[in-house]
This record gives sequence, structure tokens and C-alpha cells, in this order.
Amino acid sequence: MLKIPFDGLAYTREALCKELYLIELHAKDGSAFNAHCACIQEKHLLGVQGLAEEGITLATDEKERKFYEALSLEAREIRKQILDESFVVPKEPFGRMFLPSGLTEEEKENKKTQKKLSSCIEKAEISCCGEHTTDYSKCECNPVAVCRASIEK
Repeated sequence: MLKIPFDGLAYTREALCKELYLIELHAKDGSAFNAHCACIQEKHLLGVQGLAEEGITLATDEKERKFYEALSLEAREIRKQILDESFVVPKEPFGRMFLPSGLTEEEKENKKTQKKLSSCIEKAEISCCGEHTTDYSKCECNPVAVCRASIEK
């Protein structure tokens, strides 16, 4: 049986991508802010910091090593700010895509439908919920359902 040697840098890159994805997912799905889940600061940012510190020692490219150094410092600082409650959530710095988390197969294949749905949901959240939110439990109607029904017509 041929054994492939362990590649620490490849492992670090892959694991870091997973941690960053989980941070993004928990920030977007409402669990971090609406449900007050502490997994970002108590688990994922620690993972990012640890993996970045490993990356510093494993990276052979100077540019990648500097990236890991900056990422380690940033993860540490954000975690500290969350814990001491001085962290200010950016006002959607990249713009939120107003799409449901589970697109149908037809919606996935049709960018025009996605654009219509996104635009409709952005407006419907204001009329149904009074504000932009991903927590529809307090809304008078479900913006996604309203928009899907209007697009199907």
C-alpha cells in the first residue's frame, strides 16, 4: 500500500477555508446574532487563529506567510472585541444577496429569476417585517414566500 506523505500546508489551507466558511455561514444565518450563539468567538475564530499560526510556519512563499500573520492578528483582535463587547458589526460591507438559503433547481439555473427574487425579497422584508432581517419569525408574512408566489405569476 502506497502511503502519501502528509502535506501540512495543504491541510492548513483546506481547514482554514472550512473555518472561514463556517464563520460566514453563522454570521449570515442569524445564529450568531439573533440566537446569540457564541460559536464564532469561542470556536471558529480560535480555529482560524490557530491555523493561521500554523500557516506562518509552513508557508514557503513570503506573501502567503505575511497573509497568515495578518490573519492571525485579525482573528485575535476580532475575538477580543466580541468578548469585551466592543465589536461593531459592519453594515453589510459586501452587500447582502436577498436570496433564500435553499434555491430550487429552476432558481439555481436561472440568473434572471434570482435577480427578480432578490430584488423582491429586499423590498418585501421592509413591508412584511419593517426592516431588513433574516429572522422572519417576527414578520407579518414570509418575504420569500410572497416573492416566489409573485414571480410564478
